[in-house]
Amino acid sequence: MFVNALIALFVVLMLFVLEFVVVVQYVFTAPRSARDYLCARYEQIGAAVILRLFRAFRGFSITVSNPKKLEIPDHCLVISNHQSLLDILVLIWLLGIERKPRFVAKKELQYGIPLVSFTLRKGGHCLVRRRGEPIEAMRAVSNMAERCKRERTCPVVFPEGTRSRNGKLGIFHSAGVRKILDVESVPVAAIAIDGGWKVATIRGFLRRFGKEPYIAEIVKIYDPPRGKREIEALLADARAQIAEHIEAMRRR
Repeated sequence: MFVNALIALFVVLMLFVLEFVVVVQYVFTAPRSARDYLCARYEQIGAAVILRLFRAFRGFSITVSNPKKLEIPDHCLVISNHQSLLDILVLIWLLGIERKPRFVAKKELQYGIPLVSFTLRKGGHCLVRRRGEPIEAMRAVSNMAERCKRERTCPVVFPEGTRSRNGKLGIFHSAGVRKILDVESVPVAAIAIDGGWKVATIRGFLRRFGKEPYIAEIVKIYDPPRGKREIEALLADARAQIAEHIEAMRRR
């Protein structure tokens, strides 16, 4: 527990250092047209640094499984189940700078987390209030989708809308996914994640981090859906496929 606490402290310090560097460049040196890319690059650096520290100090490793040898398109919508904040780091690392993933995240994250909060605010992500007005939320999602369309980047959505506290897969909501696909019909990549829920709390992290496997599995790549019926059928199938893959992961 003490070692995990030291790791957490060191990670926070590293994030503060990276945030200082990116803020200085963002304000003083980066041209306006390059600021989004600057944020995306430091997201990649931050994710890589944190994951390497975890691996070095506690043997934490991520298993990326792709049994069907699927290739995630450079421009697509990514949907995944959600168990912890660690999922965001892993997806940033997995998708890479070439896809420049942009997340739909709760607005409460816009302050309080070094580096992460800054890049969420300034890097073209979509921040919505958990209990805000639906019209306001859909407008923010639509704006992000338009930006992703222009810049050929990848929006990322957790259709459950919140983290699973116990590892059980929640209901997949279609509103945000439909809004993004209404702006541009693109392929959809479904990814299953498991292991994060066990270390999602401070207590869980201090006690169990480094002892639990963390697996991300590329489940399926869907052709661009057309219309509400196809989108809802896609989400239903993606949820069933993700649930099946999570159960298979736990049996290994």
